[in-house]
Parts: sequence; C-alpha cells; structure tokens
Amino acid sequence: MEIHSLASGSSGNAYIIAHQGRALLLDAGLSGKRTFAAMAAVGVNPGSVTAILITHEHNDHIAGAGIISRRLGIPLYMTAGTWQGAKGALGKLAEDKIHLINARDRFYLNDIEVTAMPVFHDSQEPVNYIFDTGRHKAVILTDTGCVTEEMLAVMANCDAMVLETNHDSEMLQRGPYPWHLKKRVASDRGHLSNLQAARVLARLVARGKITQAYLGHLSAVNNSREAAIAAVSKYLVAQGMASEPVLDSLTALPRHSPGPVLQVK
Repeated sequence: MEIHSLASGSSGNAYIIAHQGRALLLDAGLSGKRTFAAMAAVGVNPGSVTAILITHEHNDHIAGAGIISRRLGIPLYMTAGTWQGAKGALGKLAEDKIHLINARDRFYLNDIEVTAMPVFHDSQEPVNYIFDTGRHKAVILTDTGCVTEEMLAVMANCDAMVLETNHDSEMLQRGPYPWHLKKRVASDRGHLSNLQAARVLARLVARGKITQAYLGHLSAVNNSREAAIAAVSKYLVAQGMASEPVLDSLTALPRHSPGPVLQVK
C-alpha cells in the first residue's frame, strides 16, 4: 500500500491510497483540475480511482469532490452528518453515488478494510479513516482537536501514519489570528498542535508497531516544517525513544503540492 499526499493544509487536502493497481481518493479539497494534475505528478492513473472517502464537509476537504465523482463516475463515502453539511457544495450527484456510512463502520474497498474512526472537529459527524490490507495498516489522522483512548486503541496496530501537526501553540498565541479563531484552532474540536501530535505518536510507538510517520496539515501562519519536525523529534527523544525507526521517517508534507510517497510496510 502506498499513500500519496496531493496537498495537505487549510488550502486543500487530498490523498491517494494505492494498492494492487487500484486507488482510493481520501478527501478532495482541490479543484478537479488541480487534483488530476497532482495525480499525474505522482503517477496515479485517474482511471484506477474507484471511490472518494470524505472526512468532513469543510471546503478544504470537498471542493473538488462532486466534480471528480461525476467525471470518473465513482461513489462518495461519508457519514450522514457530513452529507448534510456537504451536499449543497457537491452539486448534483446520482443517488447510487452517495454511500452513507456510520462512525466506527468497517467496510472493504479495493481489498482494503476501511475503518471510519470518529474524531473531534467543528463539523457534523467527522471521521478519519484507517486502511488495512491484512498485512499492513495505516491511518491519516487530521482535523481533530484531541485524541481519545478509544482512538489510540483503534490506531494501535498501525505501521504508518500521516499525523496532523497543525500549529505550534506559542506561534498561534503570538500570531495574527483574531482571538476567536485562536480559540477555535486550539480547542478540543480544532486541530492538533505539534506537542499534542508528539504525545499521540509516542503513545503509538510505546505500543510497539508504528515505524513511519509523515506530518501533515501544517498551518502556513502558525507553524513551519522545521518547527513541527523538531518538536515531535524532541519529545520522542525525551521519552527515551531516540532509537525508534519512526524518528528517521519524520517528514513534513507540503501544503500546496504532492509530497513524498509513504510506502506502508
């Protein structure tokens, strides 16, 4: 299984999960034109994409979803709450192209078991997704203001992950955002800080399975690639995890362009 980040940030999010010649599109927050250009850049044939999975209804996750679904003739998977929040922006879609799921559902697409994991964000019934081929398992964890014990248990056996490091808390507090937006970002229904992400990763490392982590959804204003990697690395080292292979894998994904492929192994 391969994970390609086409873009990761508040200007648009889209990921390709490729496995055995077929692919899933996780979120479609870029225009159709930009999405297809990004697929070409990473060598993914749009004809191999069989479905679009949506995490929640914010525009940076659905902007191109309706267009892409119609152009490729593929279904959209999302919770009922996300559908209620997103349907006005998605445009006209055939009824058989809308697949409503429940949080905690498990279903198969492209010989991958997909688990919908409930998360905490200021949207209607948001989820993230875990992908399990039977041999390897990965999660893309973004757009959640906190991580619960239930979430950690669901992610416990993941070999790899994309992990949100949205903001540096001090940069956020000192930065130019208005107070209400600072509160939103830092809330339990906002986004993970570098330190929160580091704690999540340390908990997963302690369970003994994860070996790769790419950092995603970085704020352009309240974080930097260098700050995110340094914060997560420093925390893991302080926890006695300096020899863990996940440290060598830490990479911050670009906000506006494709990032390095994550080979889940």
